[in-house]
Amino acid sequence: MAGAGDSRPWRGRHPGWKGIEGVTKKLLLALLSVSAADAAVAQTTATRPPVVGTIPRPEGEGALGALGGVVRRIGVRVGVDASYESNVFGVSEAVARARGGNQALDDFQISPSLQLDLQVPFGRQSAYLRGSLGYDFLLRNKQLNRERIALDGGANLSLSGCSVTPNASYARSRSNAGDIFAIIPDPALVPDPFRIRNNVQTSYSYGAQVQCGGAIGLSPTFGYRHSELRNSAPLLKFNDSNQDAFDASIGYQRPSLGRISVFGSYSRGEFIARDIFFRRRGDPSFNGNALDGVENYSAGIRFERDIGSRAYGSISAGYSWANPNSPFSQRFRGSTYDLSLSLRPSNKLAVDLAVSRSANVANAVFASFAVTELYSLNASYRVNDRLGVSFGSSLQKRDFRQSGVTNDFARALSDDEFIRAYGAVNYDLNRRLRLNALVSQQRRKAADPAFGFNNTTVSVGASLALGPLTGTR
Repeated sequence: MAGAGDSRPWRGRHPGWKGIEGVTKKLLLALLSVSAADAAVAQTTATRPPVVGTIPRPEGEGALGALGGVVRRIGVRVGVDASYESNVFGVSEAVARARGGNQALDDFQISPSLQLDLQVPFGRQSAYLRGSLGYDFLLRNKQLNRERIALDGGANLSLSGCSVTPNASYARSRSNAGDIFAIIPDPALVPDPFRIRNNVQTSYSYGAQVQCGGAIGLSPTFGYRHSELRNSAPLLKFNDSNQDAFDASIGYQRPSLGRISVFGSYSRGEFIARDIFFRRRGDPSFNGNALDGVENYSAGIRFERDIGSRAYGSISAGYSWANPNSPFSQRFRGSTYDLSLSLRPSNKLAVDLAVSRSANVANAVFASFAVTELYSLNASYRVNDRLGVSFGSSLQKRDFRQSGVTNDFARALSDDEFIRAYGAVNYDLNRRLRLNALVSQQRRKAADPAFGFNNTTVSVGASLALGPLTGTR
């Protein structure tokens, strides 16, 4: 898995409780939000796919220039998208019927945004900032109007024979519909399932990777990353978490072979507002010295290689030990793996493939961690100088390891699957003005049909490039 600081630029007291009328006690459900610790995983549950690389530019425009050396890139665009979603709340039909049909599930949305793709070289070093700033305005469900921020910045440095890549990221948005699930079958404890979607999730992280050694020979690496996640809804604050992760490897590399290494990693995540008995901070019985969370140890082997200037691949396989703090949560002992492949077979086509299995803090209600499998394929193709298309699909499987103490009073989701497929088109009217369109289908499946839902997103928009056009399109 590439580190967050990868220098390869082309790799891309409960609030307002109330019951739901018309449903028997056994079917009463509360919808709570979860968020994945890993940003890549979190994006698979979003209605819009992540931006994967850049649609390749025609020969001579520096599309691949960054692979051979650092180039200056100044990409600033202002845009607006108009979209329709068939299920903005991400609820099942059963839950929607429980509301008596008074809540509109589909909605129209207007989303202005500022998109950034900046890279500035200084000597043999460079600094970068990528991401977007925007706001979502909904036509019917105005209570869901929220900002949407995703920024990632850092530097690629060369110090005393080592490459150093410090990096920081910040994200803030309304919780994804795909991270909602029902848990509490008690009419006295059921919040409005539609109000819970007002939750704003904020995450930020910082860290660095250091790799030393020459082009040939032994090459050690070291890395550290600190991550924090916070929720705005009082009910969900007991999902707030901190995590620290360390990794190290020793490998051998040469241009004709690539790099092969053995690695080890350690991470510790804690839910800062709940203890191992799932008592919330502020509760008189809360024991802050026994926080819920998980320790994770991993070891394995990794192989990485550049194949000319048009392909990069990385594959790792190992074994992980996940030890939850809670004595009621099941441990994990098993294999983990990560495969990422980025192909640029021509100046027109770009393909990115990712496959992984990991055990991480899940920030899921009544779960200490989750074992997550992810499969994704994204591609983009530039038909001509003006027209580009992109498409892809992803499958995410999550196995939540709950604290057993909760089973007496809560109905917790044990596992789920989230599938997304999309197709998109963009057309450059000129060197500054671009039109775009997107169709995306999301489906969530679980053993209990109350957790499942379908959602279709259709979007059209336009954006305008600001500033110099050198190195951008």
